[in-house]
Amino acid sequence: MKQFKLLVAIAILCPLMNFAQVEVKWNTQLPTDILWQEVTALGNLVVSSREGLMGIDTETGEVAWSKRAYGNLGREAFEELPNSPFFTVTTNKTLHLIDQFSGNEVFNSEKAGLKKIKSYYLLYNSDAILVAGTDWNGAPLLVSVQMSDGSLSWSMNEKFGSIIKVNELDNQELLLVTLFNNYKLNADSGAIIWKNTNSKENAQLDNLSGLGALMKEAVENSVQATDFQLDYYQPQEGDVFYLGTQQEGQTGMTTTSGTPKIKYTSKYNAYNINDGTLVWNKELAVKGALSQVSFLDNGLLVLPDDGNRTKINLFDYQTKQGQWGKKGRGINIKGGVYDYLDSGDGILLVTRTDTKNFLNFLNPIEGIISFEKPVKVAGTVVGIVPLEKSILFITTASMNILDQSTGTLKWKKSIQTSPNLTAEHQGKIYAFDYSSGTVKIVDMATEHVSELSKTGLAFQGKETPTQLEIMEDGIFIHADQNVAKYNFDGTLLFQNYYAAPKEAGWKRALLYASSVRAAYIGATSYYISGAMARAENDIRQKDAAAGALVNQVGAAYGELGNAASGYAVHAFQQANARLKATKAGRDFMFIMSKNEKDIVLLKVSKVTGTIEGEINLGKDREPMYALDDITGQVYYRTGNKELTSYLTN
Repeated sequence: MKQFKLLVAIAILCPLMNFAQVEVKWNTQLPTDILWQEVTALGNLVVSSREGLMGIDTETGEVAWSKRAYGNLGREAFEELPNSPFFTVTTNKTLHLIDQFSGNEVFNSEKAGLKKIKSYYLLYNSDAILVAGTDWNGAPLLVSVQMSDGSLSWSMNEKFGSIIKVNELDNQELLLVTLFNNYKLNADSGAIIWKNTNSKENAQLDNLSGLGALMKEAVENSVQATDFQLDYYQPQEGDVFYLGTQQEGQTGMTTTSGTPKIKYTSKYNAYNINDGTLVWNKELAVKGALSQVSFLDNGLLVLPDDGNRTKINLFDYQTKQGQWGKKGRGINIKGGVYDYLDSGDGILLVTRTDTKNFLNFLNPIEGIISFEKPVKVAGTVVGIVPLEKSILFITTASMNILDQSTGTLKWKKSIQTSPNLTAEHQGKIYAFDYSSGTVKIVDMATEHVSELSKTGLAFQGKETPTQLEIMEDGIFIHADQNVAKYNFDGTLLFQNYYAAPKEAGWKRALLYASSVRAAYIGATSYYISGAMARAENDIRQKDAAAGALVNQVGAAYGELGNAASGYAVHAFQQANARLKATKAGRDFMFIMSKNEKDIVLLKVSKVTGTIEGEINLGKDREPMYALDDITGQVYYRTGNKELTSYLTN
């Protein structure tokens, strides 16, 4: 019996034995005390110190750039701009836009003559930053600054009001959508090419002179106090663009909680992009909140979100007349539309009511719903994979296959899983099933489901699996503190647990870094649904800033990749390199744990499940480290002025 207990003790301690301190890549002494440090989404290391803000060369540890003007900068004054090579620094009510690669200031609100900033837009094709606000006299001011050197290109005092959207067009032209007017500007000079009201009602306000101005001001103030909804649409071909706005009102009814029920109306207008004139003599109004719009060959498909009352319709591009349903009034559908997929021979509609989610199939040629009854699904649909004759879908809670010809689900019992716990490999999808604790295998060709192993997986520390990854030798599954791995014949190769530190703050930097990695991986997910946001919800629950970043990295590639600006090209190259690094995979992960009284950052092998090295972070309650979960580089303040980089790869 004693021998058995000894063997158990050895098995428990095994993961904690035979490992060494992680290799030091460099160690550097900075000229002053380190206050905080941050690794940006593009992999640059920014350090705040008593004497200035610095960019550190991640390869050598040398100071790449330093800005003494930003000494003693608090972390709250620093903000990385997603999908850009810039970050902002706010000091004494002045906004500074800084290039994270060189440390150069590319915008200074005070130098630009702006006392207050309302909004700003990064225009990569024009190599410009467009900033709207008010000058020191309180007058409206719009300025354009060269992204490359921070020089002022032009400014104007046009009363734009609330700018809702800025879109770069061809021929160095900008389309500005405001609350009351649309503008086309010359991007180089700021000259107004045309200006037109965006509705006949707004044109009538212009005719009311002073009274109209007062009414506009009241609307402006109202919009600033609410979350104003406006969507911009432009088909790939043609000279027309569309704007959709959402209006709300009370129904007179209340919800089960006693709050008033809100009804929505969505209104669409079409405009000629050459001169800004209205294409339709009257706006198109449909019941329901703004949701999805698709441009088909034979008309504009509007898919609103109006709960159980939703009607979808196809509208003629020229006359805006409805083409479906009785007298062109549209066809009823169960639930409001929040996503869709054009599968080639039809359109899969994803809808929801207050408590349920549904799938339905639309024949856009005949304007009919193919299924006799909508298919109810558990959870919100976040991923769709077209198969040869059906559609595999995954929600926030389950996975199943929809037979689009019959409107039925292929499996009587859905796999209870989530997007992070699924992965595709050689024509098969591996999914961890919460209900059984086992890994299911879906053959995408035959649509057959099998079980990798009959033995269920249970994690310690009250954790459930959060991520599944396919490796060369098996299926790796992990949570924050647990790791496990199966080989492809279903044998459990290992399962280990590393206890978490009591101080939750120690994990914050690790969580942020892992969310950046998740964002890059999510950008190349094989799921093709527009609603896909793989890790966002889970991460937001733990760290709001990290969650906000997750769904923004993917959009950067299209924006930066098509840009002419040198700044944008550099950023795109950096992002692309990091994207490739995540595609290549990695054979270890970071786990924050404890070793006696010290907090340790562990490098845990995905091959063996054991510790390959550790970085001892001491006993301090405040975390003074940052890490790059893509390169595997860790930066730790080993002294007040000392910064050490550990290379785990």
